[in-house]
Amino acid sequence: MSDALNQFDPLARPYRLLEYLVFQKSLEQCRFALLPALAGCRRVVTIGEGDGRFVAELVRRYPEIEVDCLEGSQAMIARARAWLPEQAAVTFHHADAFCWDYPVAEYDAVVTCFFLDCFRETTLADWVPRVQQALRPAGCWAVAEFCEGGSGWRRWRSQFWLGIMYAFFRILTSLEAKRLPNWKRLLTETGGRVQEEGTIHGGLLEWSTWCWENTRKFA
Repeated sequence: MSDALNQFDPLARPYRLLEYLVFQKSLEQCRFALLPALAGCRRVVTIGEGDGRFVAELVRRYPEIEVDCLEGSQAMIARARAWLPEQAAVTFHHADAFCWDYPVAEYDAVVTCFFLDCFRETTLADWVPRVQQALRPAGCWAVAEFCEGGSGWRRWRSQFWLGIMYAFFRILTSLEAKRLPNWKRLLTETGGRVQEEGTIHGGLLEWSTWCWENTRKFA
C-alpha cells in the first residue's frame, strides 16, 4: 500500500471546490454530524483527514482535545495545517494508514470520513481489527461515508453518482476500489455495534458511531 502516499496531492487545492460544486455543504454536514459523539474525548485519531476541515472544527469546538491526523497526502497536510489555530494540539503523520503502527488502547475515538470507500473489502478486512484495538475500552469509531440509499429512485441516484465518482477518482488517482465495500459487516464482525446513525443528502451520505462490548457513550 506504500504507493498510496501522495496520490491525492493533485486534488488538494481544488478538492474543496469540487466537493461544493457536486454536493454543496452536504459532505461537510455529514462529517460534522460526528462531532457531538466526540465531546468527552481526550485523544482522537483521524484517518484520511484530507484538507483539514473536520479537524479544524473539532479543535474549535473542543480546544483541549489532542488529535493525531493520519494522512497519505503531503499536499493535503499542508492545506489542513492552514486551517488550524497555533495552539491546537494536532499532530500530523504523513503515512500509509495500512502500514502505520497503531498504538494499543490509546484513543478515545477513531474517525474516518469518506476514507473506507477508497478501498476493497479484502484490503479493509485485515486492517479494521488493528484500528479497533487502538481504541480505549470506552472508545468509539466515528464514520462518515457514501451509501447506496434505500430502494427505488434513491438507490438508482446513489449508484449513478457513485459510478461517476469512482470513475473520476480512478482516473486521477490510484484508487483501488470500484464500488463501496461492506465496511459495516467488517466492523460488526469485530464486535462493533451502532450507537447512533443518520443519513444526509437524500440518503446518499450516512454517518454513524460504533462502539464495542463494555463501552459507553461519551456524552
